[in-house]
Amino acid sequence: MEAQTKNRKPKTENRKPGGWALGAVILAGVAVFLAYELLTVPGLTSQKLSRGLGWPLLRLLFYMGIGLLIGQVLESLNWSSRLGAWASPVLRWGHLKAECGAAFTAAFFSGILANTMLMTLYQEGKLSRRELVCTYLINTGLPVYLLHLPTTFFIILPLTRQAGLIYLGLGLVAAVLRSAVLLAYSRLRLPAPGVGPGVAPPQAPAPGQGWLRELWPRFRKRFPRVVLYTIPIYVLIFLVTEKGVFLWLREAAARWVALGFLPVEAASVVIFSVAAEFASGMAAAGALMDAGALTVPQTVVALMLGTMVATPIRALRHQLPSHAGIFSPGLGMELLVMSQSLRILSLIAVIIPYWIWGSHLLH
Repeated sequence: MEAQTKNRKPKTENRKPGGWALGAVILAGVAVFLAYELLTVPGLTSQKLSRGLGWPLLRLLFYMGIGLLIGQVLESLNWSSRLGAWASPVLRWGHLKAECGAAFTAAFFSGILANTMLMTLYQEGKLSRRELVCTYLINTGLPVYLLHLPTTFFIILPLTRQAGLIYLGLGLVAAVLRSAVLLAYSRLRLPAPGVGPGVAPPQAPAPGQGWLRELWPRFRKRFPRVVLYTIPIYVLIFLVTEKGVFLWLREAAARWVALGFLPVEAASVVIFSVAAEFASGMAAAGALMDAGALTVPQTVVALMLGTMVATPIRALRHQLPSHAGIFSPGLGMELLVMSQSLRILSLIAVIIPYWIWGSHLLH
């Protein structure tokens, strides 16, 4: 398996000559359809279009371009294994290569950078598809949790205090559990990386080897594909949002979750968490807890339910365009579905024991 991965040709070399032309024609047709739909959305002003679509899309493409460029620089200089050296003992136990450690490290700072590094390594033939999937899913555990913790902590703590701390603690346990289970899975499913005297670590290219001259052509070859996939999917998500589809999904999901096994007041926390934004659910939870309408365990369970329902919908809305551009529409959707499913399962695994422990307060 190791030899096959190393000898595998980069993915970009295996494309059929007419593949890009056909893809461009299909995407052009999609673009015409989306442009027509944009013109028919009622109440869509140029100001709303620029603020809600134009500027966010340009910002996303900028960050994706920077992430792709940084990933290719690290790969061209063979610095990937060095960047992830601190995590290599843990990842090596999971039979993941040293290059995976670079993406794991990057995930603590930027999900886009981590994903572009993974896809670059895959296209260069240095990772198999299974290694890419396992590393991506591990990255969505503890690294992503810690990446968002500084922001969420200072929103949650003032609004919900003790319940917020328990909520964060359960989320941390779920993230660690998710990463640990995935590491164990990769250890069982992946062969051990080659070690020993017959395997030499990659050497950084010496000055003058031309890596800098090759960087721009590689970036120029890859980035247009990212743009061609990202723009139509981002516009489609914008149109779906404007037509109220996501709002309908959120409200329907909130009503489905809050079906009588919690007090009516807890249902409002779930609905605010799902139908509005993250801070709204926290504010509603804090107000109801201060009024004595909800106990701490009830508040925690309500917040966890809101998170389990709202997060997949938000991931589809905010992450699908970048995932489709960085990976591919099919692989990007597959990774999103797997990561969100594992997230929900891990949250269920930690909330059930807590719920049982506090069940005498829930009735």
